[in-house]
Formats: sequence, structure tokens, C-alpha cells
Amino acid sequence: MKKNISYAFLKSLLFFTFIFLLVSITYIKNLENIYTKEINNSIESELNLKITTAKNNFKILKKDLLYISEVYEINKNYSTIKKELSTLLAMKKSYMEIYFLKNDGTFLLKLKNKTDMEPTYSKYLPIISQLKKGDIYLSPIELKKENQKIENPKIAFVSMITPLFDKDKPDGFLVINYPLTELFNIFSSSNFNLETLLINKDDYILNSKNDKFNFGFEFNKNSTFDNIYKNLSTAISKNLSENSTGTFKNDDFHVNINKINLSSWLNNNSQIEPLILKLVTIIDNKLIDIRVNTYLKSIMWLAFLYFLIAMIISIIFANYNIREKETRLRLKISDNVFENSHDGILITDRNNKVQRVNKSFTKITGYTEKEILNKSPKILKSTGFHTKLFYKNIWDNLNEHLHWEGEITNIRKNGVPYTEELSISKIYTDENDFFYIASFVDITESKKNKKMIEDKLEENKTYLEIINDYLITIKVDINGKILDVSDAFCLICGYSKEELIGHNHDILRHPETPREFYLSMWENIYSGKNWEGEIKNIKKNGESYYVHTNISPMYNNNTITGYALVAVDITDKKRIEEMSITDELTQTYNRRYFNITIEKEIARAKRDNKTVAFAILDIDFFKQYNDTYGHNKGDKALQDVALCLKETIHRASDYTFRLGGEEFGILTTDINQTNFHNLLEKIRINVEDLNIEHTNSKISSKITVSIGGVVINNKNINSKKIYKLADKILYKVKDEGRNKVFVEEEL
Repeated sequence: MKKNISYAFLKSLLFFTFIFLLVSITYIKNLENIYTKEINNSIESELNLKITTAKNNFKILKKDLLYISEVYEINKNYSTIKKELSTLLAMKKSYMEIYFLKNDGTFLLKLKNKTDMEPTYSKYLPIISQLKKGDIYLSPIELKKENQKIENPKIAFVSMITPLFDKDKPDGFLVINYPLTELFNIFSSSNFNLETLLINKDDYILNSKNDKFNFGFEFNKNSTFDNIYKNLSTAISKNLSENSTGTFKNDDFHVNINKINLSSWLNNNSQIEPLILKLVTIIDNKLIDIRVNTYLKSIMWLAFLYFLIAMIISIIFANYNIREKETRLRLKISDNVFENSHDGILITDRNNKVQRVNKSFTKITGYTEKEILNKSPKILKSTGFHTKLFYKNIWDNLNEHLHWEGEITNIRKNGVPYTEELSISKIYTDENDFFYIASFVDITESKKNKKMIEDKLEENKTYLEIINDYLITIKVDINGKILDVSDAFCLICGYSKEELIGHNHDILRHPETPREFYLSMWENIYSGKNWEGEIKNIKKNGESYYVHTNISPMYNNNTITGYALVAVDITDKKRIEEMSITDELTQTYNRRYFNITIEKEIARAKRDNKTVAFAILDIDFFKQYNDTYGHNKGDKALQDVALCLKETIHRASDYTFRLGGEEFGILTTDINQTNFHNLLEKIRINVEDLNIEHTNSKISSKITVSIGGVVINNKNINSKKIYKLADKILYKVKDEGRNKVFVEEEL
């Protein structure tokens, strides 16, 4: 017996060892090729993703460029265009400058983003004068200069130029200077710690880990890629033709070559001169060696575990007759499952005589196994519940499809009917013999519960109809797309359900509501919190309305799937409130609301340990303006200045007040002296740019303003002190010549 066991053990162990060695030798032999391909595929996937990301960035640039050209074509008011572009430059920190050129290439309008560059574009006139509407020309790569000197760190950029039109007539050119820093960053980062060089058409390197190789086209005419990487360049020319791309490997190098055409990302016009960059990714051969060695170590551990498992399996094979054991085990499990199943189970022979039932059958029907054994299941058949056709259908399905399932009502031993969910199968044991096995679940109580639920749903349907008619509700998905609205909401906003569902909720957004308000609201509800507050929206006909809103997240399996909004119309209440706090002439907040607001803002600043900033703005020599042009013109000037203030100040925490006469107040919090001075200086410039004639002013031919402001971070501050300090600084501005901004800081 022991000899038989030892022989079986050795035989099994030798078999498993042979299989393991065969697989391991084959795998190790091809390991380097396997991981070389894996790394190549990973690097190419990473590079393709980088190219896609860069392409998407340039497509966004194209949209901005064409949008600005459309604004120019629609409205050639340079003041409006300047404001639009100032906003764009503020949002797009990466843009260096935006220029409008005349047809001869001279400057018409300049907007700069912290730069003193003065490039010339006459050299591009022969090319850009051929551009059609919608075409975009990418200039060769240049380095950014400040005061005619290349700045440090060096920033490479391209000029994107598109023609401007006035009623289909060429009317100049639009230029955006775009730095390539972001493009370099995209291709410099790598999950594999690899270096991807960007090379221009003259084979000069634009970016590398070694800064001295960069921008040789400007600093070192001999530092081309061929001269710096001589051996690599020779290997590339041998393995790949000049215009091809791909990957090659030798003992010294492992390199991926690719090309991108930046111009093709912006144009469909193939006649425009392409701006092509070559991408060279240098892969360290040690990377593959390290991976191979790591996996070889893993294989050693796997070998140890494999032999341990093989020994255990071999012992099992040697000591037991697996088939007999599994057969006995299956029979035992089957019998256990049969007896302890929650489903009632009934087995009949080919003549439909009961051969066996389980405990659940006895519990559900009330019949013991002895009482029903060798009898027909018809003993359970009910009368008055099913037709003969119903039972005929059961037997037809069993004979044709060998299976039937459905609901059926039977009778218990005590005569009480019950409903069960029944499944019957016809099972062949050989070609001519078969038996039937039926399993069922008592669903009498669940049917009753279902009926109760249906009744409740019908009752709830009435409640939902009332909610739909009288309560303002909206449901949106996580991207803000409207999924459903109530009829009550359609009534207040003027849109139909068909006009709202499927559209973004921005269709309701009022243009006067600051963007920061919505950013704060969405930041709150994205985190899974409820949000409650007042929102100003716009109707389909352009009218405004207000709602007090509560927004809650909707969940599915603990994941936010959207948001539900319940609101109350407070338009009448808000209009009454606005009338009480709004200056009738200028539509800014009045002195009464100033007295309320400044106290609240001071209290909040003390609580949060933030600064309070307040400034008084006075229109210079406004009495002389009224004497010269009359009070109607004076009122119009006040309205224009007030509108300029509201358009310049955008933060939700900023307030503008008319304090009386020609005096306005600006109140904000959480700002330092420098930023507050910059804000007030922007207001002063924008008012002067209104170009409102004032011939009797002693300092200018246009209306100007003097502004005195103070920034305070002091626990002992109060409204009287702030007002007094700002008024004192305003008088200092007037004494020193007016049309200026002074800001002082009190700690």
C-alpha cells in the first residue's frame, strides 16, 4: 500500500515538474521580447495621449481666435472689443498678447498680458494676405523678448494669425501670441521617466532636460540635434528613412520617432505652410533589463510556491480516489440541498406519480411524504381558479420545451387556496425514461403586499400630480442637464417642458448673477451637501424672477447621479426689497443699504479675521458739469459712471453704493492694499475711457474721478472710523490734483 502511494506521489510530482519547466523555459526565453513590446506599446500609447491632449489645447485656441474675429466683425466698437479681450486675457493666463493689425501689418489695437514685447508682423504679410476667412496661420517659433532682450527663463512662442473681415472685405488681422510652455510640459512629463525631445524643421532642439541644448536656432547655430546626438542621429538614419516614424532598438539606443503638424490641427487648408515638429523619445535600455530581472525574481518565488502546491496535490492524488470521493460528496450535497431548500420540491416518475418530496413541500401544502407518495399531484389541483386550457398549455410546454414556469393557485390539505411560483422541468435519464421535477415558492403573502403597494402608488400618484401643479421642482444630472421639471416651474419661467428637458440649466441663468456665485454653489453640492439660498433667474421673455431654492443630491448605490431642486417664487418680495435699497437714478445700492451692509461686512470680517476695504469715489468738478450741460445731462453722466462701476466690479463680495450727489462708495472684504489699489485704478481708467465730454473741468476735457480708499485689519474697526478715514484720503487726492487713486492701510 505504501509503495503504491509513493509511486503515485512521485508520478504526479514528476508530471507537474515537467509542465512547469516547459512553460518556464519558454516564458523566460521570450521574456525580453515580451517586455520590450509591452514598453513600446505603453510609450506609444502615452505619446498618442500627449498628442491628443496637445491637439485639444490648440483646438481651444482656434475657437478663441475665431470667436474674437467674429466679435470684431459684428461690433467694431473698440471699447467693447477691448473689454471682451481684457476678460479673455484675464481668463486665459497663458496668452501673452492679442493684437489687431491693419492690412499693412501696422498695429491697430494692442492688449498685453504683462509683457513689453513689440514684435513686427510685416514679414508675414506675403503669407497672411493670402488667408481666407476662417484660416489660421502659425508663425515659426520665436523666443519672447522684453525690451528687445530675450528674457530668462526663455519662453518660446508662436503667433497665431487670422484675417479680419468687414462685410466680406479684408479689414486687417488678429494675432494671438501663444507660449509653447504648456506644449513642452505635456511632452516632458512621462510615466516611465523618459525624455521626449521636440525638434523643429531645422533640427534644433526646443526642450530637453539639459537647458544648454535648447533653442539653438537663436543661441548656437551649431547645436542641432545631429551635432549633439551624433551616434543617435546616425542610427536613426540607418534604421528609419528621413520622413518615416516608428521605433527601433540596438545595443546602445532604443528610440521612438514621431511627428506632429501643428498647422493641420488648426486648418483644413492644406496650402498654408505647415509648422511641423519632430518628437524623439529616447528609451533607456536599462529600463527593460530592470523589468526582466524583477520578473525573474518573481518567477523564482512562483517556482517555490508551485513546487509546494505540486507536492500537496500529488499527496492528495496518491491517498484518495478522487472520483469516488467527489461522487459521494456531490450526492451528499444534493441530498442536503434537496431536504433543506426553502423551495418546495416534488419529483414524479414518467407516469406523474410522486416519488419524493422535501420538508418545504410538507410545510407549504400540509401533506406528509407518506400521504402523497405514489399519488398524482392532481391532489393539489384547485377548482375555479384555472381553465382546462391553462393546464393543457403546461403539458404542451413540457413536451415541447421540457420546461414550464409561471404562477398557479393550488389547495392546501386544509382546503385553503394558496398561490405559488412554480417551475417544472422534464429530465431524461436515458433515451426512453424520464422524470419530472417541480420546485415552487409560496407567494400568497407577497401577492397581497403587491396589491397593497399598487393601491399606495395610485394614492401617491394623486399627491405627485398636486406637487407637479403647485410646487416648483427641477431635476438635473451631474453635468447640469435638465432631466425633469414641474408644470409649476414651466408656468413661472415661461418655457415648456420640451424646451427645457435635455438643455443645460444655464438657459435660466441671469447675466447679472456673478459667475463666482454659481461656482460657490456647485462646489457645495458637488461635495454631497445640500444648498439653500436665493437665485435670480431669467424668463423666456427676458424678464427677471427670484426663487428661494433648496438643492439636494440624488444617489444611486451611494453615487451622486444628479440633483433635485425645490423652490418658492419670491419675486414680489425681492422687488419690494430692491426698491427699498436701490438708488432710483443710478440703480446702485443706496445710502440706507450702505449703512446696513457695512455693519454686516465688518462683523463677518472680524469673525473670519479678514480685511475690510472701503473707498469713496467723487466725480471731479461735477457742479461745473451740471452748470454747463444741465441736470438732465448730469443725471445721464451719473448713470454712465454707475454702470461702469458695476461692470468693473465682479466679485460677489463687492458692493457699489451711491452715497449722495456725485459720491459713490465701493466696499469689499478679504483683499490687500495692492489689489484694492489695482481695482480702484481700473475703475478710474474705465471711467475716463467713457469719454464723457467735460469742457469746464480744470484737469481734463473728459469726466474723471478721484478715489480715496482704506484697507483695515483691526478688531476695533467700526463703520464711522472707516468712512472717516476714506473721506480724509479722498480730500488728500483732491488737494494733490484729482483724477488719482490713493489707498492707505490701517493695521
